[in-house]
This record gives sequence, C-alpha cells and structure tokens, in this order.
Amino acid sequence: MRIVLAPDGTTGDVHPLLALGEALRAAGHGVLVCAPPDFEAEALGRGLGFRAVGASVRAYLTFHAAALRRGGLAMAIEGRRYIRDALPTQFAVLTEATAGADLVVGAGLQLAAPSAAELRGIPYRYVLYCPALLPSREHPPVVLSRASLPAWATPLAWRAGQAFLSASLRAPLARQRAVLGLPPVSDPYRHLLSPRPLLAADDDLAPLEAPLRDADAVAVERTACLHPMAGPALPPKLEAFLAQGEAPLYLGFGSMTDQEPDRTTRELLDACALAGRRAVLGRGWAGLGEGALPEGVFVAGPVSHARLFPRCAAVVHHGGAGTTTTAARAGVPQVIVPHVFDQFYWGRRIAELGIGLALSSRRRLRAQPLAAALGELLSNEVVAERARELGWRLRTRAEACDPVRALLAR
Repeated sequence: MRIVLAPDGTTGDVHPLLALGEALRAAGHGVLVCAPPDFEAEALGRGLGFRAVGASVRAYLTFHAAALRRGGLAMAIEGRRYIRDALPTQFAVLTEATAGADLVVGAGLQLAAPSAAELRGIPYRYVLYCPALLPSREHPPVVLSRASLPAWATPLAWRAGQAFLSASLRAPLARQRAVLGLPPVSDPYRHLLSPRPLLAADDDLAPLEAPLRDADAVAVERTACLHPMAGPALPPKLEAFLAQGEAPLYLGFGSMTDQEPDRTTRELLDACALAGRRAVLGRGWAGLGEGALPEGVFVAGPVSHARLFPRCAAVVHHGGAGTTTTAARAGVPQVIVPHVFDQFYWGRRIAELGIGLALSSRRRLRAQPLAAALGELLSNEVVAERARELGWRLRTRAEACDPVRALLAR
C-alpha cells in the first residue's frame, strides 16, 4: 500500500506518526509524510518520504508564546486562527500528495486530510493521542484548564466548544472543499475525527470514558501509544554525566515555547537546588539552559526519552501525551506543569493513579512549589512503588500491540 501520513502541529503531534511510518515501512508499505517543515530532517532520517506543508510551527509558537503561556481560551483563539490560515496550503499540498495513495492518515490540526481522501475515493483515518479529545461527561473540553466541572456544566461546556469550532471552521472549510467539487460538512470536528478514529494511548494510563450522550459516541479503536519503547543511544557526554552520581531529575517542556526562557531556567534550577538534586535540563523549543549553569546540571538537546527517563529520579514536564506515557512506562514519578489543552487531563490522570503530582498551570510555575512537589514525591516510597508497577504493566501491554495491524484493520 501507499500511505500518506498527514500530521500537523507540534512534536507531540508529528513524532508518533513518524514512528508509525517506520513501522509501516518495515511492513513493506510505501510512506509519504506531509507535515510542517520543522520535521523534514527527522522524517528523511527515518527513511520516509516527505512533503512540507505550510510554515514552521516552531516559529509560529515562538511568536505566539504569550498566548501559549496564558493557555485556555487565548490559545484556542490562536489555534483557530492558525487552522484558518493554514487551510489553503493544507488543501493544496494534500490533494496533490494523495494522488495514487491507498490510505490517508491524519493527526493534530490537519483538516485537509479527510477531504483529500474523499476526493481520491480512498479510506481516511484520524489518530488521536488522548481520550479527552472525545466528548464525555467525565471531563470538560481540552480548551478549559479546569480538571473538572460541576456535572451540569460539562455538557454545556462541550456544546459551547463544539459550536465555537463549527462557527469558526465551517465556512472556510466549505470554501476549500467547493474548489474540489465537494459538498460542505455540517460538523467539522466529526469530519476531522473520521468514522473510525484510532486512539493511540495506553489503556491503563488513559481509559476511554463514557460519551456525553449516545449521539456523541464514536467508533474508536485502540492501540498503544506510538512513542517507541527504546531509541538511539544517549550521547556520550550525557552518559558520562549520568554515571557521575545519583539519578538526576529531568526537567523539560518539549515543544512549548517561552517568552522568558532565562527566567524559566532560573525557576527550574532553583527548584533543583532546593530539592538537593542534580538535573538534566531539556532545551526544547523554549531554548532553556542558556548561559552559565551551576555544577550538577546538564543541558540536553533532542535525546531518546525512552533511554533517559528510566535513569532519572523523577521527570518534570509539560504533560504532553508522549512524554507522560514515556515517563510512566519508565516507572518513575513525574510532576506535570500543564501549559494548554490535554496537558491538564494528563496532570489529572497521573495524580489519580498516584504516580505523580500536577502543578496548577505554567503561569504559576515557581521554584518553591515545584521543589515542594519534588520533595513530596521523592520521599514517598508508595508513589515510587506505584510508578514502578504501572511502568511494568504499561511496557508489557505495549509490547504486545501491533499499531500497523490496528491501523489497517477493516
């Protein structure tokens, strides 16, 4: 088969489909990745075909770092603007790239993928990484930062969120589809999800919850989180640092950009000093760790989290689906500092499972509360044991999953 993988968004949206692309290529399928230009080198390095779609997501998030820090509605408005601006390019590239394809797979904010598949008369599937993206009375929409709402308010929040999305996207989506001779869609969100979305999330960590109502039920199929169980060897300098003393903390916020990376670096390093721990600081898209650093701190670029996290005492991160799962599989406690969207869901889940803590939000990141959270976790053997047990269970079940089979199932 010739398969077009079309993710759009940050590293957390694109990397899982790159891993899926490798698995598909190993199974003998031809794979073309259509994604933002930020990921071209990584796709080509994995032996996958690549077509750039749109402009740099990293540059976009860096420019809009203030909205990212405010989160919630501010980021939802920027996300809506991003999608509307990106639609013409998405449609132009995807309709051309899908010629001769047998299957289109979308992820993240790629709204042209279902229309391109419809134009070609081929199947389309959407891959999502978090069950909180599906309407449920158990959680609010991901644009809200609150972990929970009163029972009566959750349905209203979902209705308002769906109305906001439909009002924002129905007309621009209809214009692009009309160029292709396709009719408008009444519900852009269900259109994006596809008739049989694939939820790539470890069941013990992210169970499916009851739908908001019967009409909202989606025929979801599951596989494990697509992030790899292993990865490239760690750089020699990082290996040497790890061998020099006790297990360090890992602190990093992945693709989350930052208006004040120097200030964030200071807060994180002050927390490590208060906790009395060495640290590996993930540079990430925020560019953390610039300037003079105290002894016992190592600044890492892109490295295999699957290799690094099992050798850390705890992991402090933003709460992306892949990072949360990789830390949970590693069997180590974690502190989530949620910035936006589903990151608040993951913070709630690790607290419910008793394997970590979540701070209230990125806006309130300060050294003292973070150090207190780390001290609470690192002194608690019950948390450590829960994290180890869950990690073993997640690894065992993920190893038995076949994402290619799940994707291609009829």
